[in-house]
Amino acid sequence: MVTLMPTQQDKVFLDYTQEQLDQAYDQLYWAPQRDGIQAEIRKSCEAVRLATPPRTERYGKSDMQLLDIFAPARAAKAPVLVFLHGGAWLRGSRHDVAYPAPTVTGRGAAFLAVDFNNVSEVPLPAMIEQCRDAIDWTARHAASFGGDPDRIYLAGHSSGAHLAGCVLLTDWATRGLPDDVIKGALLISGMYELHAPLLSARSKYVKITAEEEAAASALRQLGRIRCPVAVAWSVGDSPEFRRQSQVFAAALEGMGRLASRTEVFSANHFEEPRQLEKPDSELSRALFSLMKI
Repeated sequence: MVTLMPTQQDKVFLDYTQEQLDQAYDQLYWAPQRDGIQAEIRKSCEAVRLATPPRTERYGKSDMQLLDIFAPARAAKAPVLVFLHGGAWLRGSRHDVAYPAPTVTGRGAAFLAVDFNNVSEVPLPAMIEQCRDAIDWTARHAASFGGDPDRIYLAGHSSGAHLAGCVLLTDWATRGLPDDVIKGALLISGMYELHAPLLSARSKYVKITAEEEAAASALRQLGRIRCPVAVAWSVGDSPEFRRQSQVFAAALEGMGRLASRTEVFSANHFEEPRQLEKPDSELSRALFSLMKI
């Protein structure tokens, strides 16, 4: 049997055919055990929430705009990490990302897990605005939970890293906040240019204009990023998630904005962020260095 190589006409992006590109943006193809992994993660998060019940606050008008606050005992002027969950813009919850809280609070910082509507409920630009609202609320209310409004950091995984990258582009002055309200960001296996993802099967549920695509692509607006950014990806990520992270890290380095680049040795995309459960992991060390804790 002869296997025919794809012709140039078959390719839709770089050397990918449509089928290959769809696979490159589908983490389930590379980690078919995803649901089992995420069930384990949810159990870990439930244990964290049981051991240290968070304070839950509403940060916006939508019923989904809630965040959980895990703060060190007797916190005062503590650094703050705001974490945005992943889930292909379709799934996920603040309940799925409580697992880093003990690591972060153990270093004397507060950890905030954020909920927001998904793209089946609101357009992608509205999701980004909700994440901006979370930072806005945190800056104005940090003192209420012992946090320092002058030491706010941002992190996200997968589509949450994409959203976090978009939050870094915000003109905070229009919200009455300092330009440097975010002091640094850890972006884990995200997408920073939407051209290729929107050529893939993801375009079936993400419907945005060309102008919105540009506004939601951090790689096209590097000059608007004002803080150091630590970029991480997994050796087990899909090829496009690895490529996107590596290209973004190189671009940030050229702009003098790269805090660190970390290639995480994990089995797959979904196991990767669990390194934040371990204070001595390479991902936790990158976070601690960024936050200076």
